[in-house]
Amino acid sequence: MESIGEKLRQTRESKGYTIEQIARDTHIAKRFLEALEDEDFSVFPGDPYLLGFMRTYSEYLGLEPEEVVALYKNLKLQEQPAPIDELISKSPARPVGRIILIVAAVVVVLGMGGYFLFFGGILSRDQAVAEVSESPLPSGSTFELTGEWVEQRFGQGDRIVVPIAGDQYAMDLAAVTDVLVIDTPEGKVVVGVGEEISLDLNGDERSDVRLILRSVDTLDSPPTVVMRVNRGAVDPVATEPVSGQAVAVETGTPAVGSTNEPSRQEEAVAIVEFATREEFFVEVRFEGYSLFRYEVDDEPRVEQYFQEGQTLRTSVRDQFRLWVSNAGVARMRVAGQDIILGSEGQVTAALITWADVPDSSNVRLELIPVY
Repeated sequence: MESIGEKLRQTRESKGYTIEQIARDTHIAKRFLEALEDEDFSVFPGDPYLLGFMRTYSEYLGLEPEEVVALYKNLKLQEQPAPIDELISKSPARPVGRIILIVAAVVVVLGMGGYFLFFGGILSRDQAVAEVSESPLPSGSTFELTGEWVEQRFGQGDRIVVPIAGDQYAMDLAAVTDVLVIDTPEGKVVVGVGEEISLDLNGDERSDVRLILRSVDTLDSPPTVVMRVNRGAVDPVATEPVSGQAVAVETGTPAVGSTNEPSRQEEAVAIVEFATREEFFVEVRFEGYSLFRYEVDDEPRVEQYFQEGQTLRTSVRDQFRLWVSNAGVARMRVAGQDIILGSEGQVTAALITWADVPDSSNVRLELIPVY
């Protein structure tokens, strides 16, 4: 059978694309693109994300998305074990007495577990650090901070390498509970959700990186976190657009509304005009499973998984920034106007903000693509 990973890699290389370029253009994290080419499907949180990213990546490369998805589904079918239970005679049912004994044993074990959980309490931060020091780190992926910043999902056991003045300094994500424990050159540090810390990795008494922990997910295996890592102590991309125009930043990354790849350039979409700026409502109704990140005005970023039938509704004063993993299932209304974010499986990022109307005193809301 044709290899999915080789098909993606060979097509990408034949077109002269880099993983970094595609990650920027599609808004799919580099680790997931590499996992698709390596056929390491275990890194994805579930098939909806895997298939969505696979369709987006295939379409970007000019491949037929459904053909690539069909290859994946055929591969999964081949990996399924034969239905042994249907090929051999079934053993007789267990006696009722044995079943009662098994149930009783389970109840006793659960009771003991509840006792220790109740009286032992949830791990405090100090206990979390102590526990990590007694067990080896699980094997994970290594990420090198080659740019000025990165924000993505990391897993317990992952390592973040930061090059500084020709040397490399590592931060290991040692444990994820209700907090994140990180092994750094200056020792163990603990970060809570919503917290922001600066670290001196090379011991020169100056901040080398700034970490912001967005969220933790202990239901993943291994547990994961969404974290932003910035070089230095200043956020290099904390620049807001003015009047809907693109704003240049000093990182070499294209600003909001522009891209290094001309073929992927998209125009801003005018939504509705008003005589003056006023508060407006954003409503998103989900018709399927999707991960949705958003920022309202100056409030902290929110990341949430939505199921079919769920709705997000919020009021906005100045701007609404969004990222959706499955644009085709998100039905959006902005100030009473329907907005199409994209097709099923497509990853979309955009900014909804105010802009001046040329040759008029009016203002309008615009949907600006984010690359």
